[in-house]
Amino acid sequence: MLTREKIGTDEAFFLTVAAMIEVGTLMGARDIAEKVGVDTWLVSPLETLFSLAAVYILTHLAMKFPEEDFFGFSRKIVGRWLAWPLSLGLAFYWLALAAHVARITTDVVKNSLLARTPAEVVLASLLLAAAYLAAKGLEPLARACIIITIVTLPLLMLLFVLVLPHLRLDNFLPIMPRGPWPVLQLAFWRISNAEEMSLFLILVPFMQQPNEAWRAAGKGYLLIMAVVITVLTTCQGVLGAETLKRTVIPGLTVTQLAEFAGTFIERISLLFISLWILLAFPTVTALLWAGAYLAGSSMFKLKDYRPLVFFYLPFVFFLARLPKSNLEVKSFFYFLQPLGFAYLWVIPVFLYIIAVIRFPGRLKEKAGKFPGRKR
Repeated sequence: MLTREKIGTDEAFFLTVAAMIEVGTLMGARDIAEKVGVDTWLVSPLETLFSLAAVYILTHLAMKFPEEDFFGFSRKIVGRWLAWPLSLGLAFYWLALAAHVARITTDVVKNSLLARTPAEVVLASLLLAAAYLAAKGLEPLARACIIITIVTLPLLMLLFVLVLPHLRLDNFLPIMPRGPWPVLQLAFWRISNAEEMSLFLILVPFMQQPNEAWRAAGKGYLLIMAVVITVLTTCQGVLGAETLKRTVIPGLTVTQLAEFAGTFIERISLLFISLWILLAFPTVTALLWAGAYLAGSSMFKLKDYRPLVFFYLPFVFFLARLPKSNLEVKSFFYFLQPLGFAYLWVIPVFLYIIAVIRFPGRLKEKAGKFPGRKR
């Protein structure tokens, strides 16, 4: 078996940010507006609170067993007969999620940048590039995430700052015309949208300071949600809730307003799409790597799990191409929402409760063996 790679807390933080901010965020405002209308801007702040609670339990569950990944500690907690289906389900979830992100990215590229290029070529190119980096291992992936995040994220946020003068406050009124329940219900259900935070179910053993997993995950998630709230609020403030429901890619539509006198790039919205697509690349890469490690190294004990990412590609490609049109993608991949809710909330809570009962005081004992970085 390969010597386990190690990443620092900062690298885990950047990996979290790069993996979670992907092209699907461009369309999040439309999905929320379809359900709660003018209260779209209220959902993400509440979603942040609910999801942070889920991330806290998930990371602290993993921190109870800092030398084990999900398959290892779930086998100790509930036995191998439950650990195997839970781990296989998690690997499938990551691969299906990679297919979903890759399909949305392909559709956005086709619609905005490469209209004459076959979708299969775009999809295959993205998957091959992601698999190449995933096969290099976790450390190169984490370093790539640092570079991609630092280069792209400030530029993306600058584009939304440029359109703030177009924002209208009356697009946020009236507040809660149908009461608070629809907003609270949707915000809680959207815990499933923190999909890539499930990577911490296997990342903790790779960290140089495992007891800092919650710090890396929490700070990363807060930064991510700051970006998401900025994007969604700007989209609603500029377009209005009713227009959001009919807009395919709200983020692209809004950034087109940044094309005013004084800009030196002719189509700045296409620059926005190009930058955002770069953030979809580490998402697909991280998910392919995670699926290969969990199945190859942890469950089946392969000497080198990394080539397994290339064997996954036909399955991911086939799954990504199954929806026949852009309109069918959302309904086809709907199964990811209950799966995400299960692996981010239901299963971690279930395992955590059993772990506390069976291994009382284990967190305190293990944390003492991994002191944090001295300051």
